[in-house]
Amino acid sequence: MARFLNLILLSTALGLLGSCATYQLGAPGGSDSYRKIYVKPVRNDSTFPMLKATLTASLRKSIQESGFLSNTNESEANTILETRVVSVKRDIAAVSSIDVGRGRKYELEFETLCTLYQIEDGQMTPLFTNRRVIAKQDIFADSGQVNAEHQAGPEIARKIARRISESILDTW
Repeated sequence: MARFLNLILLSTALGLLGSCATYQLGAPGGSDSYRKIYVKPVRNDSTFPMLKATLTASLRKSIQESGFLSNTNESEANTILETRVVSVKRDIAAVSSIDVGRGRKYELEFETLCTLYQIEDGQMTPLFTNRRVIAKQDIFADSGQVNAEHQAGPEIARKIARRISESILDTW
């Protein structure tokens, strides 16, 4: 019986050690040929003003902070990201207790389309095309809806950028 238990213990230990034999330390993807990305300036086709510059900057920062990709210029890039903000939907999430016709809290829903190109031997091959990324943000409009949207702009840009960079990193 003791011999049988030793045999089971030995085969379990060998199985555990053998399963770790193919583990490789490092970033996902394993190849350094897809580490440099160029983020084109965002195209804003929505009705949300002043989103282009803040979203482009937030997207570049979010990608850089991931640790897997680094931003570079277009001539040195292995991949190119194009992003287009297609629409923003505004829904009233809560109304004022004084005037039920006036919104107090709004939910903004941003729809973006992203295309990621891989560059090999001077040829651009799409890794994905028009991937839809949705990001939602609540704003409180006590000081007026337009002013609240303007003040929430940087936070909205960070949230959209996080979602897009997660989407890019899922590709690898």
